[in-house]
Formats: sequence, structure tokens, C-alpha cells
Amino acid sequence: MLPKRNVGLIGVTLASVGSMVGSGWLFGPLYAAQMAGPASITSWLLGGFCFIFIVLTFAELASMFPIMGGLTSYPFFTHGKFSGVLTGWIYFLCFVTISPIESLAVVQYASNYFPNLVERTGAKPELSVIGYIASAFILFVIIFINRYSVKFLTRTNTLATIWKLFVPLAIAGAFIFSPSSDFSNINHFHGFAPNGLQGIMASLSVGGIIFAFGGFQSGIILAGETKNPQKNIPLAALSSILIVTLLYCLIQFAFIIAIPGESLNEGWSKLSFTGDMGPFAGLALAAGFTFLCSLLYLDAVVSPFGSGLMMTSTTSRVLRTLGNIGAAPKAMTRLNKHGSPETSLWVCFFVGLILIFPFPGWKEMVTFLTSSFVLTLSVTPIALMVLRDKCPDVKRPFKLPFYHIMSLIAFCICGLMMHWIGFVVLLKLSIIITLFTIIFAIIKYKEGKEVFAKYNFKCSLWLVGYLIGFTIINYFSGFGSGIQKLSNFEGNTCAILFSIIVFYIARKNSLNKENVIKNINEFNLK
Repeated sequence: MLPKRNVGLIGVTLASVGSMVGSGWLFGPLYAAQMAGPASITSWLLGGFCFIFIVLTFAELASMFPIMGGLTSYPFFTHGKFSGVLTGWIYFLCFVTISPIESLAVVQYASNYFPNLVERTGAKPELSVIGYIASAFILFVIIFINRYSVKFLTRTNTLATIWKLFVPLAIAGAFIFSPSSDFSNINHFHGFAPNGLQGIMASLSVGGIIFAFGGFQSGIILAGETKNPQKNIPLAALSSILIVTLLYCLIQFAFIIAIPGESLNEGWSKLSFTGDMGPFAGLALAAGFTFLCSLLYLDAVVSPFGSGLMMTSTTSRVLRTLGNIGAAPKAMTRLNKHGSPETSLWVCFFVGLILIFPFPGWKEMVTFLTSSFVLTLSVTPIALMVLRDKCPDVKRPFKLPFYHIMSLIAFCICGLMMHWIGFVVLLKLSIIITLFTIIFAIIKYKEGKEVFAKYNFKCSLWLVGYLIGFTIINYFSGFGSGIQKLSNFEGNTCAILFSIIVFYIARKNSLNKENVIKNINEFNLK
């Protein structure tokens, strides 16, 4: 059964916007301000600017291959089965974590009204048994809504997204025009950029900015169910990035000027104030905005729920694609009468139940997810270049202008993001990916040389080398507990040069034209 194409431009755009405006706006401004000070506004602008290049490469491929869950298919097309397996499972593990996290966020914020949802064991509040049951129920509701057609899903998400945009704008407006806000915060307390360029760059990864923008894929991954995807996918992708960039810059500005001066006496890096476990709610109470505070707590339920709704849609379609390329059971590809991947959805639910346990914290979780997420982003510019080389005559409804330069820039941006993530987190990811590759290769080799050859391991090695190379660069840098042998300029220069080298190696080390076409034909692109 083929997916139904019944989602329009507005639905796809709001799917992306809805996924990008989740718990990120509730916590991101605090962590970004701690790392970059007032220059965190610049961090959001930089993040939006960088993602435009990345999104444009995605847009060409998504309109060229408007298939359900296409993100995991591109590396399979160009670099073979194992590339698709590796990136697909990384995608899945990234995304399947988010919905449980958002359901936990809903319960934690709801505990302001229902204290029985949490209990204190020491200084840190944790979910009670009732809280865990509530989280599981919310996850079930998210899955249940996703069972119905994507048209119903996007209509549900449209209402949630309109609300999610209204509340941050209302909060930002109230802070900006509040007599208690202090515009001098922008320059006082060690200046506009107290931690310099390094603070701005680090806030993109550790401060949750990259994580916030990651939701753009929720629109692109619906390409197979979109009306006129050739036109709507590129427009929706760019529109959603611009909308969210402006929104987050406004929110960050409002947050900075609303901070009481006494909270900054020890500098931005040690920023803290009463109620900073819910940063905007704490500031709203301090400013006397009681009504807005209530509105904020309500939005703290709606925003994570809306994001969880769309990320579950994304995750189930990623899992379905893994089934299409033989990396997951074929049952994952089944669609129900509504055109939704039923089996994949319920697998996401049960995996989500396993993942509903206390995390070390939002910031720590986001940092690790960001490293995995950036690795998967890096594959798309390479795939675009290979498909232009090997399949120049294939119809491209949206052709990226100056595709060679734009793809190289997008890949270098991904490289810089890999660098800014830091050493410790990337080391953990390198170990996981390297062990996965070795174990998977041994298993397939034991199944026979013919089976082993079908996975095209040689064409996938650049991904492992790319990850290990950046781990080494980050070890010598000042990001993420590196030994600081490289200055910011030297580290960024190394990251760009290494990215350029890997870009051309990966481009050359791809499948031949016949195998690329063969892999594409394995998918029904009607």
C-alpha cells in the first residue's frame, strides 16, 4: 500500500515548525545565555544561517525522492546497504528518544498542579510511580493519534503549533515591554560576548540550539505524503527555518533583558535565579506576570506534546525505511488503512516505554543527541553530490543552484558542528559506532562472502573515519574537555580542512552508477 499524498504546504511547514518549537524554547535560552551571554542571540542567528545550507541540500533530495522516510534512504542509494543501516539506526535512536523525553517534560511541568506526579529523593525531584504511569499514558496517546492518517496528524499539529507560537510571542512581548526589564543587560556584566567566539560556537551544540533546529526534518520526511512535493518541500523547509530563527532570536532577547541584575553579579556562566528549573516561569513570576506564568505552564504541556507528536511520526517512518532496506524486519513496512506505518508506531511505543527513566538532565541528553544528529546530517550533502555525478539526467523538480559549492559549504558546516560538540561526547559516539561497525561486519562475514559483499562496507568506511578524525581534532581543541593545544581559529581551520578532504574522499568512494540506480529502483517512487 502506498502512502497517501494529502498534506499541503501549510501542513508540512507547521510540521517542521511544530517539531522545532518544543522543550528547546523552554530551556535553550537559559543554557545558551550561560555559555554565550547576550551573544546567544547571535548564536541563534548563526544556527539558522547554517541550517539554511543544510536544509537546501535536503530539499533537493526530498523533492527528487518524495518517499516516506526518505532521510535514511539517501546514503543507501549512494554508498550502499551498510551506510543506510548505520545512518538509519542512528536516526532511529536519536528520534525514538525524543518522544519519551517530551512526555516526561509534560508530566514534570504538570506536577506544578499535580504534586503527586513527582517525589523528592534528596535534592532532585524524580517522577513518582503515578508520574511514570502518566508519562506512559501520554506516550500512548501520541502513538494513537499517529495511527490515523498523516492529514489528521498535521491538522492536530497545526492547532498545537499555532498555540506554541502564540505563547512564546506573548511571553517575549511582555518581557520586552515590561518596566522591570533591563536593556542594559545586553552590554553590562563583561560585555556582549563575555566568553568570546568560543562561547557562541559551543552554545550551538551544548546550549541546545542545534537540537532545536533539528525538527526541520519532520516536514521533509513527509515528502511521500505531500501534495506537489516538488514545490512544497523546498518552500516549507526554508520557511520553517526562517520562522523559527526569528522566533528564537526574539525569545532569547526577551530572556536576556528580563534577568534581574543581581542574578548576574557572578557573570553569565554562573547565571541562576529563583525558579530557574523552569526559566521563563521563574522570570515571569519575578516580573509579576501571574497570568502569563499560568499560560506558560500550560504551554509547557502543549509544546512538548506537540513535538512528541511530530517526532513520533518521523521516527516511525525512519523505522519503516529501515525495513525497506532490510535493516529491520519487513513487518516494519506495513501501512494501515490510513496510510500510517502501524507496526513501526507500536515498536516506537514499546521502545519509548523502556526509555522512560530519569535522565541526568535536559542539557546532557541534548548534547549527546546533537552529536548523533550532526553525524546523520553530514551524509546528505555527500549524497547530493554523488547523485549529481552518477544520475545527472534524473528529473530534479528542485535543483539546488551552485550545488557543488552549496553541498561543500553544508558539509563543512556539519564539520564545524562536529568540532563544537567537543571531545568527550564525540569519543563516546566514536566508540559506539566503531564497535557497531565491527560487530555488524563480523556477523555478515560469517553469513558468507556474498552476503558480506552486498553491504558495501568499503563505501561506508568514510563515515567511521570522519567520526574518529573529529574525535582526534577535538582532543587537541578547547571544546568539551580537550587539552586546548589548538586555538579557536586553529581548531576551526582544522575542522574545515578535514571536512573538505573527507567530502571528496566520500564522493569518490561511492557506488558505481549501476548500483546507485539499482538501489533507487528498490523503492517504489510513484
